[in-house]
Amino acid sequence: MVRDFLYAKGSRALFELRRLQPGARAMPNFIVIGAQKSGTSSMFSYLKQHPQVLRPIFKEPYFFDRQYHRGLGWYGSNFPSQHRVNRLNDRLGRAHLTFEATATYIFDEQVPARIARDLKTRKFILLLRNPAERVISAYWHARRMGIESRSLGEVVDTDMRRYQAEAAGVKDAGLTPTTRPNFLKRGIYHEAVSRWQSVFSPDDLLVLQSETLFADPAKIMTQVFRFLDLPEPSRIDFEPQNVGGYKERDAEVRKILHDFYRPYNEKLNSLTRTRLDW
Repeated sequence: MVRDFLYAKGSRALFELRRLQPGARAMPNFIVIGAQKSGTSSMFSYLKQHPQVLRPIFKEPYFFDRQYHRGLGWYGSNFPSQHRVNRLNDRLGRAHLTFEATATYIFDEQVPARIARDLKTRKFILLLRNPAERVISAYWHARRMGIESRSLGEVVDTDMRRYQAEAAGVKDAGLTPTTRPNFLKRGIYHEAVSRWQSVFSPDDLLVLQSETLFADPAKIMTQVFRFLDLPEPSRIDFEPQNVGGYKERDAEVRKILHDFYRPYNEKLNSLTRTRLDW
């Protein structure tokens, strides 16, 4: 706990120092854009161990969705100077890449166009977890954080009725307005992926299945390094990061979720030309 506190204070101090330093910043060569509760913390850990990958100060700056009003100068402070990167490239004779990993980017409708306008970045990595399991994991995370008190069954029932009403164009479905998270909608991945593909080429987006990352991280990282045109490093510590837990229960709710997501998962597979076997 103390170490995390000191690291956070040191990171903030470094960020503020960079804001005062003149010169261009090495904006990200690639971005991990999501999704939440899908292994992005582990992916970040594996990526930053590569000798040609330079980590940002903060994994998730949330710039293109929540902090866009702060401007590109603020965003650039999260990355090393272009001068430093150029010196590394010249001294070691190989390219070094910068990146960040904001897991909420995939869901925000404005993010793709903002990135296309502001950055040269054209490589994006997207981790997708079985949406039914992602809902359950996100629910228990919200319970641990104290921002959710309803039962899982109540959450799923309310979210499902809300989504069906929105899809039918019904503005008042008798549901009380709420600021609570909409757990269900974020698992309808094909809608978000379609938005990104309308701005960027499908070849710019590497879509990976989280369950494969959990079971065989070396296999997934081989794909990632190939996508980034990087050689495989001699060693990576594949210890999982930020692993949450919840009890295996709610079999009935899990079946309801699997049935709900099945047609949307089929659309996703068709869109991404992959076979995400949920």
